[in-house]
Amino acid sequence: MSVKLSEITGLIEKVAPKNIAENWDNVGLQVGSSRQLIERIVLTLDVTADVVKEAVEKKADLIIAHHPFIFHGLKTLAADNEKGQLITMLIKNDIALYVAHTNLDKAENGLNDFLAQLLGLADRQTLEPSNPENFVKLVVYTPQEATDKIIDAFGKHGAGSIGDYDYCSYRSSGIGTFRPRPGANPYIGEIDAITSVDEDRIEAIVPRNSLKQLLIQLKNSHPYEEMAYDIIPLENGAFINQRGLGKIGWLKKPMRSVDFIDYVKKTLNLKALRAAGKMPATIQRVAVCSGAGADLIGLAKAKKADVLITGDLKYHDGQRAQENNFWVIDAGHFGTEKCVVDCFKQIIQAGLPENCPEILTAASSQDYISNY
Repeated sequence: MSVKLSEITGLIEKVAPKNIAENWDNVGLQVGSSRQLIERIVLTLDVTADVVKEAVEKKADLIIAHHPFIFHGLKTLAADNEKGQLITMLIKNDIALYVAHTNLDKAENGLNDFLAQLLGLADRQTLEPSNPENFVKLVVYTPQEATDKIIDAFGKHGAGSIGDYDYCSYRSSGIGTFRPRPGANPYIGEIDAITSVDEDRIEAIVPRNSLKQLLIQLKNSHPYEEMAYDIIPLENGAFINQRGLGKIGWLKKPMRSVDFIDYVKKTLNLKALRAAGKMPATIQRVAVCSGAGADLIGLAKAKKADVLITGDLKYHDGQRAQENNFWVIDAGHFGTEKCVVDCFKQIIQAGLPENCPEILTAASSQDYISNY
């Protein structure tokens, strides 16, 4: 089954908008066209020569990666160096390349949430919130015969989405009055005559960045020549924000730390773990940060986690954990992020339940660190 690349990237960006990526990052479409038809996808953590060769052999149309292939500006695409060779290979074989990196790390239902779910954490919250979305309450007044049409326009264009619910609105009834002046073309009433109309007040929460387009659509749907509306700024975004680095949550039951080590190894399919700091007797409140998250040691302790699971722990990070009397498990950068392929797969399959392209995981994806 083939779909446009833009449909696939749209599904990912609905979960992980590009604008929440760190400003030093490079995410989005790196090779190919958004109009390209996609029948087979290869998912990977990193884009390497082996992964590109595998995509060519498997006749893939698209590679979706977590780590950016093109990170900094390129001065040449000459095929005399490996990056130029791989880009040439991608273009010659009509293989597009798309990247979701720190935007997926920070997304509410992104990689860190997927990792936390994998570890069985309940009541998950963001460890270090960032990028709060700004909301407004939009109030529109409409004659009652147009209420359903206005509510439909609200819902279709992003208003009233709260958690796992959409089309959330509130209406109340009243009487509106107005007097059309000369030159007006009233939907109801006559020029220079005061008119009373049974109206509904409809209100819903709207992301501020969607407001301009929503107002255009509402005005196109509204029967009045002049639509009456109010825009009320809200501070909800700072309170309900779940975007940011890491997650923190609870195991269903407390677990002895020695058992927790085996549990993490088994769950993440790892042969070995590293750790630093003081091991507590039991574990129940767990913080996670995929990739390199040692900077969150202090915050994880402040939020009363029993342990932080992350990767790329350095010597002085271990010293800091010891000094803070806090336990940190280093499951490796690869170990905490290799599940990104399943995260991508879940997003795509949920959005394309009937016409999903074939999805493959790169067999050549590997950890660059070996434990003996």
